[in-house]
Amino acid sequence: MKPTPKTYLYKLSYNDGRAPCAPEPKAGSHPLLTLALCKPAIRRTAVAGDRILGVTSQSLAQSKGYPLHAVIYAAIVSGSLEASEYYAARSPYRTRPDCVYQFDRHDGSFTHRGKTAVRDSPTFFSRDLGRTGSYKNGRILLSHDFRYFSPEPIPIPDRFHELHDLIEPLHQGHRVNHPPSREREFDAIFRLLWKQSTRYTPSVIATEP
Repeated sequence: MKPTPKTYLYKLSYNDGRAPCAPEPKAGSHPLLTLALCKPAIRRTAVAGDRILGVTSQSLAQSKGYPLHAVIYAAIVSGSLEASEYYAARSPYRTRPDCVYQFDRHDGSFTHRGKTAVRDSPTFFSRDLGRTGSYKNGRILLSHDFRYFSPEPIPIPDRFHELHDLIEPLHQGHRVNHPPSREREFDAIFRLLWKQSTRYTPSVIATEP
């Protein structure tokens, strides 16, 4: 018996195209959203069929003028990749803006590619990949079924009382394992969001704030 899909909810502190990353696809290619950086707890545990909802934080409301409790992106997880595959020298993902590390298949290590200033500080290495040797955070989530709404996030209607109550006190962590009544609200908001057309993240990521 398959486990019931989970819904992950969190607030985005930054929204510059690195997490999530969903650049406009090239002609003949299909849209793809990846979560390769930040949110290691979600990347370690989410599986195909799970849902992710990323909403605006107070800091984004102040810096970008976004409305509070608005959806920046929603995604249904299609699958995952290990960092050794995503960051491989000949990886088909190597041109994506969030593919900032490189994997050395000879010694099994990771280093920053050096082609961008994004995530080039050692501070981010363990968050994105995990400790050297174990790399337990080195898992990348893929979604072929998503909606990205920035720079005009979609406000969550007032009638979704449980979602608003959940979002209000949320800080840097995420929430998952919701009661049935809240999952019904998630079901409804996802149906509502899927009536909207998706946008895409920037093709070039800005340096760290």
